[in-house]
Amino acid sequence: MQPVTTILLNDMTALVRAAGLAGYESLAHRLGLDPARELNRAGLHATSLEDPDALIPYMSVIRLLERSSQESRCDDFGLRLSESQNIEILGPLAVLMRHASTLGDALQLAARHVFVHSPAICFGLDSVDGDPASVDLSFEINIPRRPPSAQTIELSLGLILRILRMLVPRGLRPMCARFPHARIAKAADYQRALNCACAFGVERAAIRASAHDLDLPLAGHNRLLLEMAQSYLDQHYGEPERLLSDRVRDLVRRFMGTCPMSQKAVSDDLNIHPRTLQRRLLKEDQTFDAIVDEVRRERLSELLSRSPSPTMTQIALMLGYSEQAALTRSCHRWFGCAPTELRRRYRREAR
Repeated sequence: MQPVTTILLNDMTALVRAAGLAGYESLAHRLGLDPARELNRAGLHATSLEDPDALIPYMSVIRLLERSSQESRCDDFGLRLSESQNIEILGPLAVLMRHASTLGDALQLAARHVFVHSPAICFGLDSVDGDPASVDLSFEINIPRRPPSAQTIELSLGLILRILRMLVPRGLRPMCARFPHARIAKAADYQRALNCACAFGVERAAIRASAHDLDLPLAGHNRLLLEMAQSYLDQHYGEPERLLSDRVRDLVRRFMGTCPMSQKAVSDDLNIHPRTLQRRLLKEDQTFDAIVDEVRRERLSELLSRSPSPTMTQIALMLGYSEQAALTRSCHRWFGCAPTELRRRYRREAR
């Protein structure tokens, strides 16, 4: 599978098309909320959703969904919102996907061009370790230290499932929705909205499917329309600028905790010699070890911010450390305290 290319953004530059909140106002009304008031509390104007192509802060979307769930006492808010959305929210990207030849091609196009919807989203097709017959359609929001985002993740995975079933109405094999957080709604809510098995507390949000499904043909395939849609995206959006260090950072995130973390493994995936990789990184004032250290630091913050968070032994393994003592030494170097104390800090901040 091809790794996903992503751009790590801060909360000021992470934007998403307003179409991502399609159906919000209607759902909020049904649950007794005042949509304009909730939008305002999240830092959005009451008219923010009028233009689906308008770009709005992703952090505001996350806060809006979490608060709306709490205020309405609706634990499955994100799942309900996904039931009112479809591939249309992706705008020009939807046209490209519909006219692909196979489901796998459509998903690869989505991974390559998801920045059109939001440069903060990472979507990819990942092999499943030890299970070559399966594939994970992974979803990640690349915003450091983002607030709790379970509702946004559940909305996104619900939408991915709806898009899959729209592209291929028949023939898809049983799938599993995988959530990095603990279950927050009733089992019946997940069954209603997703109609598939669910797993919670896993490392990465994803829809797991049969690898054979990637070869399923799309009824809407049209080569001419596909080329026209591709030309439109290239002309109006181009490609986000990518540094080699960004690509290395993406691979380190994906390899970490799943295979030996080495410069050779990353250079092999990029099809360049390790010495060439090292030389090109130095031109960008980066080193491989520094990138690994940076990713581990970010990942540690994200894991300790979870509720509940994994055990320290689990975290050490997920960060690619051979022993917990190495994790403790790194945490002292990064944050001036032990991992247990850092977790207590995050919990105090979340109150």
